[in-house]
Amino acid sequence: MPWLLALTGLAILLVAGGFVVWPLIALWLAILALVWSLGRAGLAPGRGLRVTLAIGLLPVLFLLAFEGGWYLVPADIAWLVIAFTDRSEATGELAQDQARAE
Repeated sequence: MPWLLALTGLAILLVAGGFVVWPLIALWLAILALVWSLGRAGLAPGRGLRVTLAIGLLPVLFLLAFEGGWYLVPADIAWLVIAFTDRSEATGELAQDQARAE
């Protein structure tokens, strides 16, 4: 869900900017691709660190509002809500799911 919100926000920025801001969109997409690839590689941090990163990212996005950060705030808030409400690590469900997969 956060990834779809991020891509939607960047698409809105691209269309609203008259396709003039495409280098800025390309930069944001490269950053998002890097974060996504790190997450897929299994380097995702624990729940506490994910919540801290999502909270810490909000001021950065507000500071970079005119560079497209404003359009990524909904995605960050969705990521924060998901990270905050995810209880799979606390209950051990993640370890059980991994054991079943093996």
